[in-house]
Amino acid sequence: MSTDTDEEIVILRSKDGREFTLSAEAARLSTVVDEAYNDGDEVDAVDILRVSADTLEQVVQFLEYHHQMEAMNEIPTPLNGTNFAEIVSQSWYRSFMEGKDRETVFDLLTAANYMGIKPLLDLTCLKVTFELTGKNAEEIREILNLPVLTPEEEATARQEHKWIFEDN
Repeated sequence: MSTDTDEEIVILRSKDGREFTLSAEAARLSTVVDEAYNDGDEVDAVDILRVSADTLEQVVQFLEYHHQMEAMNEIPTPLNGTNFAEIVSQSWYRSFMEGKDRETVFDLLTAANYMGIKPLLDLTCLKVTFELTGKNAEEIREILNLPVLTPEEEATARQEHKWIFEDN
């Protein structure tokens, strides 16, 4: 982290070696980054080894906007709407998620979880929630890329997790 200027700078390095620079204040929304700098050791860059450059670029965009422009409102629970747009009232955050394909959303969700970025994790989980809403078990299995259970595995799952299979 640079201390030569008024604003401290953090460098994040993706798993494919690409570096992204952003303010320390924005970067520290990530618990991974915050912990790296709180260890007391001199840090040149924080390696984000599980996140690709394409995904990290979007994460940095989110962090910068969240810090510099407008912090994301907390997502209410229980949810107070029937679709993503009703719940996410801030237009930038709605736009940030609009048009992203399923793989990109899951990449962002995984990155947010790995990096400990709660607002981004909440936003991506909400997007997935509405993608799963109204889907049957087979459609959900395909969306989440879950393996097909053998009859024996399904019987075991039904026995060990009865609450999942109960009718409401």
